[in-house]
Amino acid sequence: MNEILWPELAALYATPPDLSTCPLYYVHVDERDTSVTLGFETGRLPDHPRQEWAEKSYNTLLFFVMFTGVDELRVTGIAAEYPDRRDRTVRVTRTATGRQQVSVTSDNRTLAFSAAASEVIRSRVYLQGPI
Repeated sequence: MNEILWPELAALYATPPDLSTCPLYYVHVDERDTSVTLGFETGRLPDHPRQEWAEKSYNTLLFFVMFTGVDELRVTGIAAEYPDRRDRTVRVTRTATGRQQVSVTSDNRTLAFSAAASEVIRSRVYLQGPI
């Protein structure tokens, strides 16, 4: 199995951040379009920032990944937790059949599914707290 590398993040980073180190604060399941969108943020600034970010003060990158053609969705242990869990693992891999296997696991919850495709649908930078 191979890790998924999204072109949108590859354009910003020489080595994109490990999703397990990025706080996951947004999960949207759309059963009508069979999609799941995950929102991450990272304090690891882009190696190659976009031109429109040049004049901004920022210390955080926010990005959303939409997975489409989702099936085999499993959610267990829904519980509120601090968004920067250090024991959370995020794994996105490609199977031999070309589907993507996604899992987000921590001590008290699991989100797992299979997807036909995925893409970064939005990213932006912003200033979080003092510089």
